[in-house]
Amino acid sequence: MEFEEFEVHLSAARAKRAGLSSPEGFDVFESRVASEAELLEVEESLRVQLPSEYREFMKRHGGGMFLFLDLLPVVAPDAQEDDLRRVNVAEFKDGSFVAVAPVGTGDWWGFAVHEGRCANQVDFWDHEDGQVQFAATGFLEFLAREGLRVGR
Repeated sequence: MEFEEFEVHLSAARAKRAGLSSPEGFDVFESRVASEAELLEVEESLRVQLPSEYREFMKRHGGGMFLFLDLLPVVAPDAQEDDLRRVNVAEFKDGSFVAVAPVGTGDWWGFAVHEGRCANQVDFWDHEDGQVQFAATGFLEFLAREGLRVGR
């Protein structure tokens, strides 16, 4: 999926939600955008190269709530909150996986890492056995399906 197609889905989801009320202080799209410098700093800290589609999304839209997903921000606004570096340093010490979104059950969605490069596809990591399963061919496809619920 290209960004142009993704933006159409995102605009439709925002328009659909525009008339609905949310609890005070709760945003369905938080938009904690990341700068290029923050992305480079996290890549250096984790010793990985993040997928270009993910990097571009984080610069345009950012982490936090993304309708039906909770995306880790690259850098949390509060030192007590989870962010990309903090979670991955604590949970994936071997560097074979970069988690970007909690499933809510102890499992994660993210990218398998091979020779310091994150795969473009999004995978599901099972906390019980550490197995990794294919979830989507790319980050935008993953967001459209799991976050925006396109096609459901």
